[in-house]
Amino acid sequence: ITVDSVTAKVSERNGKRFADVAISSFNRDTGRELRDKLKTINAQSLDGVIIDLRNNPGGYLDQAVDVASVFISSGTIVSEVDRTGKQKSFEVNGNAFLADKPIVVLVNGGSASASEIVAGALQDTGRATIVGTQTFGKGTVQDYQTLRDGSSLKLTIAKWLTPKGRSISEHGITPDTIVEMPKD
Repeated sequence: ITVDSVTAKVSERNGKRFADVAISSFNRDTGRELRDKLKTINAQSLDGVIIDLRNNPGGYLDQAVDVASVFISSGTIVSEVDRTGKQKSFEVNGNAFLADKPIVVLVNGGSASASEIVAGALQDTGRATIVGTQTFGKGTVQDYQTLRDGSSLKLTIAKWLTPKGRSISEHGITPDTIVEMPKD
């Protein structure tokens, strides 16, 4: 069973047309899915993009980089820092498709990991306004070690930083505009 991780539609508000994009997780093909859906709805002709990352638990790092690269034309998306302080940066991959459209990103406490990487990159580069509530704060890299007895140990080996050096793990992403979701 293949489940698409991206849905997109066009909506009109106050005489302007927007792409409403929801990304439910970052699977193996999320970046390609996003580009395909945006091309299908002719996003180049729209006035802006709303990206819904609420309750997105994350997924593949390379897909987070690919998704952010649709909206950012150059620079760092995220940096990985290990326990010794060694830093590795993941740069825009050259797939900027909508690098000039206004963007709003919706987040909440269920937005974690790869979704926080995308939100943090778009916020730090000034490409998007982040709206919602504080994100989960899952900004670490884990590795599995298999032990001699066949059991496994999961270790945190690094943490992720936004382009401006903010720790996703320690703070999550704080929205530019706080909007609580009503309980009902």
